[in-house]
Amino acid sequence: MSIKANNITKVALIQFFSTLYFYLPILTIYYQQRGLNFIQINSLWGIITGTIFLAEVPTGIIADKIGRKKSIIIALILQLIGEIFFLFSQNYLHFIFISVIAGLGFAFQSGCIQALVYDSLKEENKENTMKQASGKIGAFYQTGHVLGALASSFIVTQLTQYRITLAIIFTIISVGIALFISFLLKEPKSQYRHGEQNPTKLFSEVMNLIRNNTSLKRIILLGVFTTPFVGYMRNLHPPYFQLSGVAPFWLGITLAVGGILGAFASKYAYKMEELFGVGKGMYIATILPAIFYFLMALILSPVFAIVFFVFNFGLMNIQEPLFADYYNRHIKSEVRATTLSAINMISSFYIALIGLMIGWIANYSILYAFIFMGVIIFLGATLFRINESHTRIAKT
Repeated sequence: MSIKANNITKVALIQFFSTLYFYLPILTIYYQQRGLNFIQINSLWGIITGTIFLAEVPTGIIADKIGRKKSIIIALILQLIGEIFFLFSQNYLHFIFISVIAGLGFAFQSGCIQALVYDSLKEENKENTMKQASGKIGAFYQTGHVLGALASSFIVTQLTQYRITLAIIFTIISVGIALFISFLLKEPKSQYRHGEQNPTKLFSEVMNLIRNNTSLKRIILLGVFTTPFVGYMRNLHPPYFQLSGVAPFWLGITLAVGGILGAFASKYAYKMEELFGVGKGMYIATILPAIFYFLMALILSPVFAIVFFVFNFGLMNIQEPLFADYYNRHIKSEVRATTLSAINMISSFYIALIGLMIGWIANYSILYAFIFMGVIIFLGATLFRINESHTRIAKT
């Protein structure tokens, strides 16, 4: 790869290699082999999101002080450390420790990726292409999931320690490549740093921005309450297929096919606005996961279980590029990473709490868990609908 490649391409490649996981399709089964139940399994994602909640704003402030590139490097170092520890983990306590490391890594990266991309585009007066750039990055992100899931079907042909270890080692190598690429990123020249500003005052400024900007606040509420619960859906994927009579072989294949659909959905998400306008386009994008969760709860046949999962897993990716654009329109460059981190903090707190409820319900019935998730998303999409007036670019 050329060092002169632009930041969008480098970020896309980082997302590709950092999501090229070769053991995700059998992760829930692996946890169950280690004696974990659904509450414990879901609690691990809850711990990750809880850690994100606590670390989001501090890491966002650090990113706005030291730069987005350094923060992304730190995030990938933490991710690499987590994968190395995962190679030797044996019990719930070990997985908790890894989840904390993962949460810190996500927190360092969450606001930085969008902030670096948006400010890179802004330097070239191309910030109006944020949806397309975010879609491209999302497509690479999904492609990583696709290839990792496909490869998993051939690497983990049996649930033996050797096969699983091999999949983890390949994942470690992939994350290492993403870390290498991160050193090639170019820090945007935008004057966003504010080293002289007190972190408490910075946080207060961000909270005031969110509190006083009615449009941004409504977009945040929509984003939080229509969270598609992709992490929890992935956790319930293997037992759902088992309940539906789908052979384990299809776990990796369906994740891959869903990922391919997700890559296209993410890349061309901006066309939702072009075709339907902001209001209808965003409503369709946010309510689709609810519809498919309801359909998944029916269990009509193994074929329908596969189809509904693939479409839900793929089409829920339409949301992210749209939200990425609409959030950033209302945020000043000098507090962009901190504000995005604050938004992710709010979302993480919500996801962590809801995840425990989903795990508790899933212990009784996976189908009821799907209905529960569908109801929440449906209500969020309906109660917090937005229109074009909410997305008009704020003066910075």
